[in-house]
Amino acid sequence: MRELERLQNGLSKSKTLLYKPDQEGLACSFVNGGLVIDSFTIEDGVLADALAKKGVNGVVEGSNFEMLKNNYEWFSLHVKSKKLYQELESSL
Repeated sequence: MRELERLQNGLSKSKTLLYKPDQEGLACSFVNGGLVIDSFTIEDGVLADALAKKGVNGVVEGSNFEMLKNNYEWFSLHVKSKKLYQELESSL
């Protein structure tokens, strides 16, 4: 999933994640020192839902940001396994 790679890259280069639901999915902006480092839209519903639960009022910062960054592998595994479960469930 390209979106997961982009999320990991943004986490490593920033200190804050801002997100907002829009028509295409979840618009995300990574901020460091008041400047937007990267912006993109997450179209995958499973990833968007999981990421939205990590923040408060569209912001992931401070300890929540550090927890997401430090536990990214577990977060990624959670998203991938949920996605796989959805695919298996729909094929039955």
